[in-house]
Amino acid sequence: MKKFLLICIGFLIILPAIAQERVNTVGIQFKPLFSSRFFGTGPETIIQSPFTYDIQPQFGYVFGMVIRKGYTPTLSLEFGLNYAVRNYKLSALNNATGSAESMKVVGYEIPLSQLIFIRLSKRIYMNASAGLCLNMFPSDVYKESDYFLAYAGRKGLFAVSLLANIGFEYRSEKSGYFYFGTSLNRPFRSIYDVAIDYTDNNFVLNTGKSQLRGSYLSVDFRYFFPEDPEKKGKSK
Repeated sequence: MKKFLLICIGFLIILPAIAQERVNTVGIQFKPLFSSRFFGTGPETIIQSPFTYDIQPQFGYVFGMVIRKGYTPTLSLEFGLNYAVRNYKLSALNNATGSAESMKVVGYEIPLSQLIFIRLSKRIYMNASAGLCLNMFPSDVYKESDYFLAYAGRKGLFAVSLLANIGFEYRSEKSGYFYFGTSLNRPFRSIYDVAIDYTDNNFVLNTGKSQLRGSYLSVDFRYFFPEDPEKKGKSK
């Protein structure tokens, strides 16, 4: 795994020397996150009768910068740096008695993707991409409620995930590029171990254990600034 991470980091360093043609832009993006059972991002229930524990993904978001380097009219590489917030709702019940609390997992992302474009009209493009993302989780997470104590311990500082994306883009020479699409970020392994202790008067009555997979689906909104006219002229 360490060798794999070094290869990814090295590729990010030499990337500017690889991509030398066509679209060279910098943009910003905002991605609301949502869950899906089909992609393994749905809620999870742990039953240890009479105790029941629920871990439900809630609204999260990713915000950051994107750099696009084009090396043919239809192929580009994208990389950047993102701030990611995954929110969860934790609940613990003993029959009908229990409580619920929210938990936030903060991380940082360095995504790297290969894009292919299909021109649909003069200004509208469709694209699909695939790549890898280096996720960083700076800390463990601890949460306390009336009836439970929850501890989420990260599996490691870094986790690598698979990226897949499809979307549409409107390109304007003066106003920039406007992008709308959807993405999947799926780590190759779970990112946190979770233990939820059901407590009563400071005594632990039961413990539910699970893992946070960390996968998410997102709706992607991106804006790319217009290319520098001088640089654009030289690329032609």
